[in-house]
Amino acid sequence: MQSPSAEWSSDEVPVNDRTDAWEDILSRSYRNWQVPQRLPATFYAHVRQHDFAGAGIVETVCDPCVGQRTRGQVRRDDELYVGVQLTTGGRERFKIGDAGVEVTSGDLVVWTTDQVVQFEVLERLHKVTLMIPWSLMRERLPERKQPPSGGKIESRTGVGSLLAVHLLALSHEIAALDQRVQGSVSRSTLELLGIALSGQQPSAMFDASAAMLGRVQDFVLQHLHEEDLNPTRIAEANNISLRYLHMLFQRSDMTVSGYILNSRLHACKQALTDPAFQRLQISEIAFRWGFNSTSHFCRTFKERYGASPGDVRRAALLGAAATLA
Repeated sequence: MQSPSAEWSSDEVPVNDRTDAWEDILSRSYRNWQVPQRLPATFYAHVRQHDFAGAGIVETVCDPCVGQRTRGQVRRDDELYVGVQLTTGGRERFKIGDAGVEVTSGDLVVWTTDQVVQFEVLERLHKVTLMIPWSLMRERLPERKQPPSGGKIESRTGVGSLLAVHLLALSHEIAALDQRVQGSVSRSTLELLGIALSGQQPSAMFDASAAMLGRVQDFVLQHLHEEDLNPTRIAEANNISLRYLHMLFQRSDMTVSGYILNSRLHACKQALTDPAFQRLQISEIAFRWGFNSTSHFCRTFKERYGASPGDVRRAALLGAAATLA
């Protein structure tokens, strides 16, 4: 029994309908995408999709074009996928936030569907992409607790080279591959991917995860005084999904709410020990940095620092007086 597959070509679509048809096939192949610019009459693309033991292999050839996954599309996407893309010809540029990377023939890139992203095909592109549900990857690679952060995998040497050759061979043979052996081949593919990811050196673009975490943390610090500061608002303000926001903080071993609380407590402690805030009551300091309950503030403050806000203030004042004496 052979692998089910589907094929699409722009030649089969009237010129006036090609932009919408291209957007539709992109969305069916790589999750939801938008094509914000009308395609020229000469635009050509060919896509072949294959089912692969719960995942999918997508072979694409396309002329220069642009596409994007918007914040709304990311938020509506209820299943996370990991894409492993081997470029076999042409050039493509990705952009996530303020960072980007350009890929050319032979480059191997890992990306995830939980981020706002744009792509631009710069010259006719040939690529093979393995689209893996994160749930399947987590099942087959139980040692991997979080999805890959994304980035280029060294594909000219070592395990990355083996993975690139494997994906290319898989794309050539998948249509004739008996479904009874697909499970075994899938497990071998994911094991090879897992090894390659363990030695991965993130590219500048996918260092966007670290850059985005810093950007989000800066946003939190700038808005600590606002009572309605919460994960949903933070995600919307930074054009990322709520899932991706939580994932960023999981990688830093802290929850979003935990970071907000710790930042507020730290700001309050600084104010309590700063003579410039000596005339403010403890409740005023708590409210200034986003707490809406004095009792809650005092309780969490003592849990965090082992002393009450009043004790910390008195100790700071005594220390300042001793220095002056």
